[in-house]
Amino acid sequence: MDHNRFSECLAYLFWSQETLADILECDRFLVRAWAEGGQPIPGSIAAWIETLALLHEVSGIPDDYKGRKLEDNVH
Repeated sequence: MDHNRFSECLAYLFWSQETLADILECDRFLVRAWAEGGQPIPGSIAAWIETLALLHEVSGIPDDYKGRKLEDNVH
């Protein structure tokens, strides 16, 4: 996985670099280096991110709640 695909996968997941660093409990500068191509992305991270992004891309986001608001008379 190159750094462009890495960033693309993060976008599919709606994750920032900071979010991924928090999830992995690693240094934010390391994740930034992966995203900018300054460090190679480890194979285990690349495979995991790719799998999650592909699943997210294929399944999509349910759109039946777009624009919905909490109703005043919810019981």
